[in-house]
Amino acid sequence: MRRGWALLALAAGCSGISDNADGIASLELTLPVNLYLEKGVPLQLKAVARNAAGDSVGVPLVWRSSDTTITVDSVRGTVTPLRDAGTARIQVAAFGQDTLVTRYDALVFTLTPKADTLILTGPDSLNATVDSIGTAPIGVRLMGGAPLIGVGGRPVTFRIVEPVQSDSPNVVLSTGGFASNRIVDSVLTAGTGAPAAGPAVRAARGRTAPDRAVVEINAYRASGALIPGSRRLVVVRFLHQ
Repeated sequence: MRRGWALLALAAGCSGISDNADGIASLELTLPVNLYLEKGVPLQLKAVARNAAGDSVGVPLVWRSSDTTITVDSVRGTVTPLRDAGTARIQVAAFGQDTLVTRYDALVFTLTPKADTLILTGPDSLNATVDSIGTAPIGVRLMGGAPLIGVGGRPVTFRIVEPVQSDSPNVVLSTGGFASNRIVDSVLTAGTGAPAAGPAVRAARGRTAPDRAVVEINAYRASGALIPGSRRLVVVRFLHQ
């Protein structure tokens, strides 16, 4: 999943026109880090109206949703989930001489319980064989509530931070298949709060494994804020045979 806010430029209006009387050609949504809203945790949305040249146009924007799973501040664009399951669709509209509205399916959130902490359930030091068959699984759980229970359906991000990786990495993450050659991967949690599949750390096929690798583990709110317990490090030592 994304670690930074991303832009999504949407053709403005339902009429199919490319420009209107106010010079608005598109509404540009700034997408959050992920599309998972936690019950009771507000999220500030961002958008800007632009003309055909890409310059911003100063017209009022109004946020709205017909879904009862959330509340929306129509002026500020602040969204607050009221439930811990379901979905929520949000539109933004520019009101000038013409009314231009983003598609209702352009911004759809999944509602989840609030996650309070990321817990390392396995050791912070693991061993792996140097070949591409040997793997070292990493154990974590995303938890929330009182008492703490697993929070499912949420992304947890794993990143190899040591050694510094190139375009042809010698250490990769594997989430259920040896075809993966990623140095960053996000895996959704199951109902227990643990990642549904892996990941594991392995030496890349055809590459010389280092003596060790370090993996950083993070979980993010939609705003980009780290969930407490993030930035955990796990050291994987490769056993040279």
